[in-house]
Amino acid sequence: MKPRVIWLDDDIHAVKLRPTVAKFRNSFDIIECENIDEFRDKSQRLEWDAAILDVLNADESPEDVIASITIVGKDKLWFVFSGQDSITQQDNFVKKLLSKKEYIRSYVSHPIYEKSTHNDQLIEDINNAVKNQRMWQVENQYEEVLKIADTLLDDKDCKKHLLDILSAASGVTTIDSHLYYNKVRVILEWMFRAARKQGLLHDKCFDGRDHINLTDASLYMAGKPTLHSGVICKKAHFPVLLANNVRFILEVTGGASHTTEVDERDIPNLTAYWASIKTPYLLFSLAFMLCDILVWFGQYIGENPDIAANKALGRDLVLKGIVNRDGNGDYYVGDCWIPKHKLSFCRPGYPAEVVDFEESDSIHNSLYPLTVKRFK
Repeated sequence: MKPRVIWLDDDIHAVKLRPTVAKFRNSFDIIECENIDEFRDKSQRLEWDAAILDVLNADESPEDVIASITIVGKDKLWFVFSGQDSITQQDNFVKKLLSKKEYIRSYVSHPIYEKSTHNDQLIEDINNAVKNQRMWQVENQYEEVLKIADTLLDDKDCKKHLLDILSAASGVTTIDSHLYYNKVRVILEWMFRAARKQGLLHDKCFDGRDHINLTDASLYMAGKPTLHSGVICKKAHFPVLLANNVRFILEVTGGASHTTEVDERDIPNLTAYWASIKTPYLLFSLAFMLCDILVWFGQYIGENPDIAANKALGRDLVLKGIVNRDGNGDYYVGDCWIPKHKLSFCRPGYPAEVVDFEESDSIHNSLYPLTVKRFK
């Protein structure tokens, strides 16, 4: 990925600077700022890796411009770039200012880079300085999945939280891993919400308050019957391994989440786990599983852009009807296979309604996704 450079220059849109800006765009994603107010706003609101400053900005003193970078972007990289001979070629108050201890930077070849003369050197120095930053290296390594989290998931904290975990896994930062299990689950929830927008997840997996049933969402996208939403997808969207990983993430993180109601008996006891295993490795494992899931999701929606066609794959589960017998001698009602020991609770040729069921075994699943547990 290209380094992101925020550039403050009152001539940034001037004709005379266009060739220079164009040259820099070949190496960087440029965020243009024409005045100090625009710079302060964008530097706080947008993500960037280094700043280029013209210290002789028309609206501010050089001291104000330099002070702004130390306030807004403390520990960030910044470079002074000027076309004024009075600044670049003579001893002056700006050079004296930059010689102060707090403004000395080991990564610059020149305290002040001269426009035209030092263009190539500045590009080289910015690239080297940014790419030596370990956090930038993490972002570059995981660029694909972070871009998916940023562009496809509506909650923009998803990218930040994922980057927090990945940077910790890379040894760049430290986090309280206990606080991030729920964030992994929430990122997965936002992926399911994005899947709904693409027609890949049925509306019935959400209740009237737009709360999602994550278990049903995972089953639906795996082509399995949902347990509470009454729908099934005729096509398994998730590959088998990813479907298993989604279920594992939900099982592990269920106890750390308040997104949906969970049965504490059905999930690992994270508190007990943390008491005996005092490492963040389980969290990192879940995060890497999540990365694969998100990368797959980004590719899959690109391959299946027809929302109407995606929605057409969903259908309601049939839980009532006439009890019938098929050519194999199996009894069924709607989508439900009836085990022999349940035949005493219904009559072939008569209507019946199923009120409790489970997913069928592999033998019967192709014809009847559900197995009767109890009739009405």
